[in-house]
This record gives sequence, C-alpha cells and structure tokens, in this order.
Amino acid sequence: MQLPVFEHMIRRQSPVVGMEAEEFSDIALFRDRVEKLANAQNKYQNIPISKTTRGENAGEFTFEANTPDMEEVASLARNFRFFYADKEPTQFQKILTKVLRRTQDEWARGYMNFLARQYKEAMKATQVSVALGHPVPNRKIIDLWFNSEFFHSEKSKKQELIDVHAAIGEVPSLFQLYVAIARCSSGVRALYSVVHMLDATHQFIYSPNHHFSQFQPSGARDV
Repeated sequence: MQLPVFEHMIRRQSPVVGMEAEEFSDIALFRDRVEKLANAQNKYQNIPISKTTRGENAGEFTFEANTPDMEEVASLARNFRFFYADKEPTQFQKILTKVLRRTQDEWARGYMNFLARQYKEAMKATQVSVALGHPVPNRKIIDLWFNSEFFHSEKSKKQELIDVHAAIGEVPSLFQLYVAIARCSSGVRALYSVVHMLDATHQFIYSPNHHFSQFQPSGARDV
C-alpha cells in the first residue's frame, strides 16, 4: 500500500536520466520495504520519552523510558535492517546514490545531499547514552544489537554490547536502539517521497521547491 506523501515535500518535479532496469527494480523494492517498515511502526504510536535522574553518588543514574518490549523492538529492527545492512540492495545510501547520480537538477541534488547529511548525523547521535556518561553512537548501538542479538551471534559484538550495558544499563541501550531506528527511519521516509513515483514509465523524482544546497557547509561535497 502506497504511503501518503505530503504536498510540500513533492512540489518540484525533476527528471532522472539514464537509469537502468535493475536500478528501477531496486527502487521499487525500496518502496515496498519502506511501506512494510511504516506498517510495523504504526503499531507503536507513542512518542519515545525517557527520563534520566542523577543519584546522590557520582556515576549513579536512574533511567526510565517508554520502550516497547524486546520482541517489538526486534520487529522494528527486522524491517529497518533492509535500509541499514551493507549487502541489501535497498540500503539507504545505495538508493540515494543511485538516484542522485542520475539527477541533474541542482535543487533536487541539494535536497538529496541534505537528506544524506541528516541521516549521517542521526547515525552519529549519542542522545541517550551521552546523558549517562558513556556516549555510544547510534550506528554502534545498531551494529551491536543487530550482530549479537537479533540477526547474528558474533562473540566480539556480544562482548562489546555487554560492556555497553555495564556502563549504561540494558534498558537505556535498548531505548537508544529504538530511538535510533525511529530517527533514521524519518530519513528513509523522506527518500521514499523523492522516489514515490519513479519507474521506467515515469522517470521523475520529487522534492521540496527549495534550494537546499545553499545551506551546504563549506567544503562539503555531494555524497
């Protein structure tokens, strides 16, 4: 089922040039995976909320959060994995790069580079663990949970996750995973809006009618 797309996100239409059949196939698969991720996320409507309280002694914290239970987070992880794992044709960066290199419109390119930077920032964020005195990037949290608990049983990753839990606790670690998936998924949904109609019979993408590249940091390059 096609997801709703906000009008302000698709006011600018831009052609893609030279896209191959396999690329169109990957983009169609990407859309399908995004729709399944959105369906899984619709089951969890609560906004992620946490509270960290410092104890009387140095290094003591009390952490509370509205994290879904482990199986529910695992379900979200299974759906998000298709945009994270390097070997997946629907990985976020792969799809964005395929579309970007086929797009000549400067404004559309600027918007996709903006999405790429936002996604990278989301992966680098340490918003939960930093408050507990042991900052761990979201990319690392995702990597450890995915490769030691949910999808693989790598011993080295398991030990790293045990060390993280010793430093901040398992509950904050799971909550950061939940928040990381939610935050990165917003970028995935934004890219979905860009390619929501792109196929061999309609070789156009859509973006906001705004020159995002004017906000590109000095020295930055296209992804």
